[in-house]
Amino acid sequence: MTKGFIFLLFFLMTITVQAQKCDQVLFFGRVKDTLRPQHFYNLMLVNKSTGRGVFGQPDGSFSVYVKPYDTILISVKQYPIQSWVIKPDTNCQMRRLIYIEGAVQEIQQVYVRPLKSLNQIKEEREALALRETRMVSGIEMMQSPITALYQTFSKKEKAKRWIAEQEYKDNQRMIVKELIRTYVAYDVIQLTEEEFDSFISFLNLDENFLKTATEMELITFIKDKFEHFKSFNRMDLAEVGVWRAYLLTDKQVAIEELLKHCVAHKMIDLPEQEYTYFADYLGFESLYLKNTPDVDIYTQVILKYKSYFVKYHLDVEKIRADYHISEDDMEDWRWELKVRKSFKKAKKSLFRLMNEKGVIYVDEAEFERFSNFLNLKEPFLLESSTKEIIAFYHKKYLKYVDFTSPKD
Repeated sequence: MTKGFIFLLFFLMTITVQAQKCDQVLFFGRVKDTLRPQHFYNLMLVNKSTGRGVFGQPDGSFSVYVKPYDTILISVKQYPIQSWVIKPDTNCQMRRLIYIEGAVQEIQQVYVRPLKSLNQIKEEREALALRETRMVSGIEMMQSPITALYQTFSKKEKAKRWIAEQEYKDNQRMIVKELIRTYVAYDVIQLTEEEFDSFISFLNLDENFLKTATEMELITFIKDKFEHFKSFNRMDLAEVGVWRAYLLTDKQVAIEELLKHCVAHKMIDLPEQEYTYFADYLGFESLYLKNTPDVDIYTQVILKYKSYFVKYHLDVEKIRADYHISEDDMEDWRWELKVRKSFKKAKKSLFRLMNEKGVIYVDEAEFERFSNFLNLKEPFLLESSTKEIIAFYHKKYLKYVDFTSPKD
């Protein structure tokens, strides 16, 4: 008994002395899933004694320097936390192969409904029909007037027709929902499941169009409607119509307030310096603005906005940044004008610069015609700032395009 006690005491003293020799311990090893191999991108080792943590490797391996008898927590997402007390060996190391098992998770039952193909939906669209409820007509009415009167005024017969109409509308709505679900799956539009019903109501698809339209016609129509749906969903209904108050005094101010409202609610992206030009392009009359519902006006603004930028080849970011034209960019034509005293060469150089920066889109062959339309004066070029010259060219270009465009 005495010998055994002495041996145990000696063993404990050896371990203590060994631990005291180790200022740092290399704790290393690897974690493995007992059921399935996988990567551990979120493996972390936390030293509970110091509060510090380090990440392990994706293959499950880890290595960290700690102190003897520190408590190390090994954490992997969706796995129970493992805890180890550091006890170094004679080489001041501690190696462990750690097997872990995923925590048991209770998952709600999910019903997975496969997406229908576009061909399947097309067949359903074409087959869409109102269930027939037998009604007498024509010569049958003459032969059986009592039956005709009964079907016309009977609550039961009216209920039958109402049920048939509701079934037809429900079938139509389900087909549209399947179509939208397919478009969402293929990233044609971005909708949540909760938004489907409100979007379908917003679509208000004509039943004949639904039955006969091609896939391209449907996609184009629904994508366009989706843009409006997003815009109107962003509107703060409490503010709708505030711009109308200005109609009593100044139509131009009212339209600019309308545009500010549309920009604030991200229906359009229009730089402030473009408000006046775009207001002219809209061509809204006071009577139209007074008598047209807000939503219809917003729709027109969005449609006109798209055509405005397409027609004039405008770039929102370039406009907002004054087309990224610096004073250094203006040096060439100013040199021609001030040093070489050549007004014609200066105009040519400035014309090319404006084209290059996207202020105008005019072919070189049209230089003379556009130059005559501009009617530039030498004193204006000498006295004006870069910003004023850009604004002059931009305004004249818009008018030039309108002037030269084919008239309907």
